[in-house]
Amino acid sequence: MSLHNSNTYPIENWLNILIFTYREFPSSGLAKVINYYIERVIIEEDYQLEPSKLCHYYTMKKFWAWRSNQ
Repeated sequence: MSLHNSNTYPIENWLNILIFTYREFPSSGLAKVINYYIERVIIEEDYQLEPSKLCHYYTMKKFWAWRSNQ
């Protein structure tokens, strides 16, 4: 992930750690946490991301919502 807003940099780093952890220890609870942080990025970046990147985050959010329900 590569964001331009310095407010989302810590969230971006945390998402990378969470996704790496999910690869090793998948769980619906962790998928919910990942989905939560993606939502935070979307809220922070809503007006600053170009539409294709915003669409990418919404797609990621949909994927992680699906993973959290399994």
